[in-house]
Amino acid sequence: MLLLPALLPLLLTGPFFISHDGDFHLHRLAALDRAVRAGAWYPRWFPEFAFGYGQPVLNFYGPLSYYWGLPFTLLGLDVTLTMKLILAMGLIASAWSLYLFARLYLDRGPALVAAVLYAVLPYHLIDLYIRGAVAEFLAFVWFPLILWAFHRLIVRQRQPLYPALAALSLTALIVTHSLSALIFAPVLIGYLLLLLWRKWEFPLWGMVALTLAAAMVLSAFYWLPVLTESGYVGLGSGASQGYQNHLLSPGDLLAWDPAYDYTVETPSVFRLGWVQTGLLVAALILSWRVRRLWPFSAFWLLVAAASILMLTTASLPLWHLFEKGLAFLQYPWRFQSLTVLSTALLGGVVLQAIGRREGWRQPVGGAAILAVATAWAIWSLPVVPSAPDLSVAGMWHQDRELNQIGTTWTGEYVPVWVREQRWAISHPPAEAEAPSGAGAVTLPSLTGGALSLVGVGYTAYAMEIDAPQGADLILHQFYFPGWQAKWQGRIVPARAVGDLGLASFSLPPGTGPLTLHLALTPPRWGGMLLSSVAALMTGVALGVYAWRSRGGGQGTAASALGVAVLHLVPAAVLLAGILWPNGRMQRVHEVNANLDNLVVLQSFEVGAARYHPGDVVNVTLYWLALDRLRGEYKVFVHLTDAATTRQPAQHDGDPGGGFTPVARWLPGEVVADPHALVLPADLPPGDYRLWAGMYEYPTMHNLSIVAADAPTDGRRVLLGEIEVVAP
Repeated sequence: MLLLPALLPLLLTGPFFISHDGDFHLHRLAALDRAVRAGAWYPRWFPEFAFGYGQPVLNFYGPLSYYWGLPFTLLGLDVTLTMKLILAMGLIASAWSLYLFARLYLDRGPALVAAVLYAVLPYHLIDLYIRGAVAEFLAFVWFPLILWAFHRLIVRQRQPLYPALAALSLTALIVTHSLSALIFAPVLIGYLLLLLWRKWEFPLWGMVALTLAAAMVLSAFYWLPVLTESGYVGLGSGASQGYQNHLLSPGDLLAWDPAYDYTVETPSVFRLGWVQTGLLVAALILSWRVRRLWPFSAFWLLVAAASILMLTTASLPLWHLFEKGLAFLQYPWRFQSLTVLSTALLGGVVLQAIGRREGWRQPVGGAAILAVATAWAIWSLPVVPSAPDLSVAGMWHQDRELNQIGTTWTGEYVPVWVREQRWAISHPPAEAEAPSGAGAVTLPSLTGGALSLVGVGYTAYAMEIDAPQGADLILHQFYFPGWQAKWQGRIVPARAVGDLGLASFSLPPGTGPLTLHLALTPPRWGGMLLSSVAALMTGVALGVYAWRSRGGGQGTAASALGVAVLHLVPAAVLLAGILWPNGRMQRVHEVNANLDNLVVLQSFEVGAARYHPGDVVNVTLYWLALDRLRGEYKVFVHLTDAATTRQPAQHDGDPGGGFTPVARWLPGEVVADPHALVLPADLPPGDYRLWAGMYEYPTMHNLSIVAADAPTDGRRVLLGEIEVVAP
């Protein structure tokens, strides 16, 4: 209830709210939901991102933020509501974990005040409402929980539950937001040394070291590919000196506005305010009154001072000294997460110092601190409602409007083989690329279905091909290590071709089935296997411990069983990711219609066989380019009655919604082309036919069908039939 003022904007903003990165995270959550529904339980690559060219988002970005919401989306909740639940749960969980840690040192009242301060201090709310930095926001949950678990590990050395909790919570931080883990690492090490400096017991130090190592093993599925493959994308450009643009001069550090100023025009949005300053000064003055808390208070005063220093130009020598690591943080203001943590704990120390819990000073002082801090932090919080379009086409529109690509501001997940400017990728090229840019393209004759697309997976394509002279095929996906073909009992690795660096396969002569897919590289496969085995072994061990402790008190067995499940679930997800990295292979309907020897409509998918009037029929066409297409072409999907006497609906448009211009298609490229056909609300029930074709624009000249494995009328090919039933 004390957090309700901070949560109200989530409840009152309609579908969602405007923030710097919030929409990006919504699109990624939606993409994860689509991937899991397609059978890819740990998708490192989102094939629909970057205008349909794909990006390795979860190969580098911490995935736990999105998996947090996955159970809700799989149960049918929409993505915006799910994200609101994630954010609300994150704010509450962060306060709960801070209370749990603070109670190791403080009375109930001061610990409660510290917990609420942790949730409402401005930088925490900036991550939530202004920046929309979901992963960094959720990192706040893990900071205190890690400290609590390691504290319990050291104090209760014989309890196997605490090493498992400590390793799991540290793993959660790493796979939520690795940059926050980097910032937090010195604090964790310092706190462990504070607890251990008088305990020169080798078994205890060994247990702490083993727990830290266990966290690294459990998170290896994430950090191992990040360390070894970041050079394949924009992340590999590494450190820059952009952080200097966001350092504040010491004179600009503090803001004295009555209510915190969330103005976003300058980096001053992340200044400290008078409430934070007052709490820190009060802690510096009053902490001496609680002698038993001196080491605790001194430690967090030191953390506060160090984190504040890193916000200012006075820290430039440190930034320069450790630039290779620190510059990856991009923004010095991230250190405010530690300022919030230390200020909240020191606020609890202040309340502990001003009065005993039996008297009136603590409750009155606590109420005053919370009232002032909450009003100061919430009063001027700008929250503007929004209703984002979370469809794939909506994502592409947003990226084009921002001149960006792949739901990010900096294009850091664009593979390095892409030579085209990211803002230009969804537009026709300035000059048509010569066919030689894709290598010598050899294609078999398409009459008689010599090249057929028979199945599509999440990141896989299944074909039947007869290529006595060999063939060159290109996927409409950016090249990235792991793309390969299974052909004639051998692996054919992909290579990057063209200005867009597409995945290309040069196949030797042969006949038979062909699979193009994104395989796990050794770092991905090895990291996932290492983490899944470690999580599985720990989960089983904790399950055995829970069984043996079922007669014990204080919920030991239930707690151990809960932690066991928290290990076994990710172990299952990772093992599924190893066994089925490309999801389920869905059979598509073959057409193999050759249009003027320029393109082939290979296959199609349709969402369902039965619809109601007013429904949307989602049709995906799969094209194969035979030659360079000069000029502008449009694709149509027609709906006719069974007798082909009426055409009650049609969808005409640019391939790929206009984001994959045909002028960029290379000979041999396989392109997925989605279309949404809206059925009229008054459409009579009955059987209807779906047709497709392509025409030149603006001449409106249909490409002629030279050959096809499906019925045609010369200018369009019959895809199949759907049934419309009464609502």
